[in-house]
Amino acid sequence: MTKIGINKVQKQTAVKQTIEYLKQYIFNTNEHELTKLPSETKLASEMGVSRVTVREALTVLENEGFITRSQGSSTIITTFARKLTGIIDSSGELSKFIRESGYEANVDNITYSWEICDEKTAEYLKLEPGEEILIVKKRFLADQAPAVYCINRIAKKHLQTNDFKENDLGPNIFTYLEETGNLHFSHDFMELIPTLTTSELGEMLHLPINTALLRLDITKYTDEGMPIMFNSEYYVHDLIKFTACRTLSNL
Repeated sequence: MTKIGINKVQKQTAVKQTIEYLKQYIFNTNEHELTKLPSETKLASEMGVSRVTVREALTVLENEGFITRSQGSSTIITTFARKLTGIIDSSGELSKFIRESGYEANVDNITYSWEICDEKTAEYLKLEPGEEILIVKKRFLADQAPAVYCINRIAKKHLQTNDFKENDLGPNIFTYLEETGNLHFSHDFMELIPTLTTSELGEMLHLPINTALLRLDITKYTDEGMPIMFNSEYYVHDLIKFTACRTLSNL
């Protein structure tokens, strides 16, 4: 049996890693040479995971528009799958997203403060009014040009230490929270909100005040359904663009 060139994955995050490896497999293979994926059995054997894990990963890829499947047929890679590198990613890894958009990614202007949460944040994070939260602000650069301004809000009760390093709160904040708080982020809820630059946003993103921006408000949940972070991300549309795929129903 010919190997298809996909590495084995670790069991702990098997579905997540299987999804990432299959995306890499799709993107790194010439579209004229690869129009469909191997069978679930072959994929499972190559990556050292169960068919159930492969099936769950394929379901996610289908929902995101990378593949189409039908009962008894092959798994077909959609004709536009390789154009979906700009898809709105649930992982929240903005540096990765910027790199996939074709730029070198960096983070600067990282600041943090302890504040009393407002009503909106308390509602999203299921907190009592007056609870203390950590607010982290940072700027993501694409080829040294301001691309995204990000505000993270985390309840103090979910943090095990106040001894932060800049790298902990930068692009690795999700990994840091999972490792120090014994958490596992599994999904998020995202709202797309057209907005205009304020003086703070204009200074950070090098834009005139009242310039149109795309804002994403994202609540990140653990696998137990607990909201941990409420984030606001502001995107410079000239640098960062999204691609969306929607499945059409027959109704």
